[in-house]
Order: sequence, then structure tokens, then C-alpha cells
Amino acid sequence: MSNLIEKLKKHKIILALFLLATLNLLVFWRLYGFHPNNDTGGFIDLINFFRGQDIAFFVPARYLNPFYAIVGSKILFFMSAEHSLITTNIFFYYGLVFLTYGLIRRVFKNNFIGFTSAIIVMTGYAMVRYALTQVQDIGGYFWFLLTLYAGWRWWEEKDKKWLYLGGVAVAFGLLTKESGAMGALFVGILFLLDKVSWKERIFNFIRFSILPFATIVINAFRGMDVDYNSARWFVFAWKEYAKDNFTLFKWFGVHTTTYNILWFFILVGLYFLIKNWKDLDRNIKIYLLAVIPSSLSYYMWSLFIARTVFISAWLFVPIASYGIYSVYAKGRMYKHVAVGMIILAMVTPYVLQSTLRYATIFTIMNICKNNIPCTWNYFWKNRQQFSTTGDVLYFQYKLDQ
Repeated sequence: MSNLIEKLKKHKIILALFLLATLNLLVFWRLYGFHPNNDTGGFIDLINFFRGQDIAFFVPARYLNPFYAIVGSKILFFMSAEHSLITTNIFFYYGLVFLTYGLIRRVFKNNFIGFTSAIIVMTGYAMVRYALTQVQDIGGYFWFLLTLYAGWRWWEEKDKKWLYLGGVAVAFGLLTKESGAMGALFVGILFLLDKVSWKERIFNFIRFSILPFATIVINAFRGMDVDYNSARWFVFAWKEYAKDNFTLFKWFGVHTTTYNILWFFILVGLYFLIKNWKDLDRNIKIYLLAVIPSSLSYYMWSLFIARTVFISAWLFVPIASYGIYSVYAKGRMYKHVAVGMIILAMVTPYVLQSTLRYATIFTIMNICKNNIPCTWNYFWKNRQQFSTTGDVLYFQYKLDQ
């Protein structure tokens, strides 16, 4: 019994994270349920197709991201397609929580910052609105983060096994969501910063990239089955969606909702980072600079929404957590302020989702021609239609004549 108590004490942070993550999952399930979302139908069709069912049509771009379909047909075949999707997402959810803690704790050498980052990520707005529903985004986040983690462990230890793990993560990222492979940019920056010969850098690159490269080649041949490829999807998406997504107003709005109140804490963190920059550990500086290209890779995607922007969480959330810790470290009174900041960061996304529901505010503003009173009146009049549980996913947005 004493050994068990000692082990629990030793791993109390991991245990606390598990309990909080489970509580958060239960709160999400109670409030919203693990409901369908806009792209759910395409994912379910692909799982059923891989199960050998006769599917009249599925989106060919989905065929290039078969990870969930393989899991749903080969491992979780005894479940419904919907439940296999939910189960896989729950696995990735816990993985995200623990990997966030593990990575950020190592970078900052601080349990508080790692712990705070993990609980802010797990309650993020994109997690509540998209990732915990029946879509594949959280899988992309997981492989992205695993690449960051593996790359950072390699940077610390120079053990080549981490390069191979990072390569596996990028490969699976390609097979889940293309954004899941963007962690490769982070590792590439670390290669450039490594103080070894160019020959060794090239060999490290080969170790890291051999599996992702093989995946790209194999997936290109797979695409021939449906006469489709990623490049074709990329070009189509930019032509179809970019003109309506990349506007200054939507840029501001999407960033505001994605990180909501956390922006204030990010500013606090930036203030303390700049103030303490000379005294910061070199590895903190390297991480924050190296992660920028990967974090901002969502600008490559034509759909500018919270689910794509959230890939930047592992840049912005640690900065906010550093700011919260800097407040916490100032003394007893400030500890209460820091705890309040954490609670606000966790609760605000739920308040935002329960208020906005699944209303697409920018669509409403578009049909109202950016008239604020019209937008508010339209939203308020139809608020019951904008379900928080995905019951009404395809509401017909139109003004009454």
C-alpha cells in the first residue's frame, strides 16, 4: 500500500491531468454530446467503405486520409462507424493532454507551465466546437504534437530513435489530416540550428523523412484509385474557398474566437518574455522561434476557421501559460489572480460555444452586408436553430423578404 501511495505522489501531476481531462470530457459529453459535425458524413462513409459496404459516393479527398477508416474497419470493427470515430478521438484527446504537458514542461523546465498549457489546450474553443465532435481534426493535432515532442526529445538527447518516431508521426499525420504533417517544419528548423556537420544534418534529415516520403509516394499511387491527389484538392480548395475566407474582418474574427480571453494572457506572457529575454534559457528561445513556421502553417489552408488556426496552440498557449506563471510567482495575492486566469481560460470557450452555438456568424454578416444590428437580430431570431449538439448542421441562411 505504501508503494502505491509513493507512486501516486510521484506521478501526482499526471494523475491530476488524467482526472481533469476526464472531468472535462464528461462536461463536454453532458453539455453537447459527441455529436456529428459538418464533415462527419464523409468520414463515416469512408469508414463504411473500408468495411466493405457498398457506398454510392464518398468525397475522393477523404480517401487520401484513411487513418480513421483503417482504425474503424480493422481495429474497432465491432463498433458502429460513428462510435469508432468517437473512440479514436478520445484516445487522441488524452494523448494531446499528456504530450502537451510533457513537451512544454521540458521546454520551460517548469511543471506549472506544462500543466497549465495542457489544461488550456484540452478546453480550447476549437476542441469544444470541432475536435471532440465526429471529425478527424484532433487526430491531426495529435500527430502534429507528437512530431514536436519527438523532435524536441531528439534536440535534447541527440538519440536517433526520436527522429524515427517523428517520421512515423509525420507519416500518420499525412494519412489523417495534411496539417498533421506540419510539425516537420519544426524539426527542419532544429536541423538547421544543430551544430553538426552538413553531412550529419543530411543523414538526420534522411532518418526523419524516409517514412513520410514513402507515405507520399504510396498515397500518390492510392490516389489513382479515385483519380484524385492532394495537389488537385489543394488547388480546388484555394479557388473555391479562399476569396471568402481570407478577408481582414474574418481574420480578426476567427483569431478572436479561437483564443478568445487567452489573448489577454498571451499579451501578459509576451510582456514577461520580452522583459526576461536576456535571462531566458536558450532552449526556450529556440523552441519559441523554431515552432513559429509550423504554428503558422494554417495560412496554407484556404478554409480560415478555428479548427485550422488551432494548430498554432503550441506557440500561443505556452506563451500565455508563461504569463500566468509569471503572475503566480509574484506572491501570495497574485497566486489567486493566476488561478482565476486559468479558470477563465478554461471556462470561456464553453461560454462562447454555448452562446454562438453552431451559427456561422460570418455567413450571417455576409447576407446582412456587414450590418451589425441586422446580424444580431438575425442571430437572436434564429438562435434556437443553431444547435449546440449538431442537430441542425445545414441551416438555410437567408433573409426574409
